[in-house]
Amino acid sequence: MSAPPSRTDAVPALAADDLSVSFGPKTALAGVTLSIPRGRVVSIIGPSASGKTTLLRAFNRLNELTPGAVTTGAVRFNGIDLHGGEVDPVEVRRRIGMVFQQATVFPRSVFDNVAFGPRASGYGGDLHELAEEALTAAGLWSEVAEDLDAPALALSSGQQQRLCIARTLALKPEVLLLDEPTSALDPAATARIESSIHALKRDHTIVLATHGRRQAARLSDLTAYLAGGELVEYGPTETLFTNPRDPRTESYLTGRIP
Repeated sequence: MSAPPSRTDAVPALAADDLSVSFGPKTALAGVTLSIPRGRVVSIIGPSASGKTTLLRAFNRLNELTPGAVTTGAVRFNGIDLHGGEVDPVEVRRRIGMVFQQATVFPRSVFDNVAFGPRASGYGGDLHELAEEALTAAGLWSEVAEDLDAPALALSSGQQQRLCIARTLALKPEVLLLDEPTSALDPAATARIESSIHALKRDHTIVLATHGRRQAARLSDLTAYLAGGELVEYGPTETLFTNPRDPRTESYLTGRIP
């Protein structure tokens, strides 16, 4: 991938322009246009099958791994067209990291989980220092520091999800895509993840897909509401939640649309 342009607020971290994605006869996204400013938390909300996950996967070219997927329109990262011929999708996925709804840790130690990506990419620095940095940023270091050789599968579900965040952070991404990262967690584990998101905002742009209306209100600077693969409304979170322009947004936020 070419070097990104100078980082100014005028160039969004991510942008979709008339983005449509289909899987065979099924249209998952239809003509979505929006910009993600750098250094912000942006929530993507909407009912099931509204296109939230597809939009996140479009931002780092994961949809193309699904047979039959067709993408039209443009997706840009730091102003660069991610579907340009010179762009390496592996590099895209390193710089735009994604954490999935279901925590999937490797059947290895905590340390080896975090070190896996850097090792594979030829990292030449101190892996233990990198692991500590990533685990600290994910809010997990204090809980695992005494036994990094412990099996990752022995961690609680909330700890495993934070380990997945740390594993992604170890690759030094500029953007974090979080797909329902707390949907399977209890309130205490959810609070820890949300605390990590607040802290990570200082150094990363974060795009969060969530069913949790309250979670979006707590965490995000901007919120996009999707329905049926279309972008219904997008704007500052406080404005969207208190004074939505579209009646469909109001119906969703008040629970009339599940």
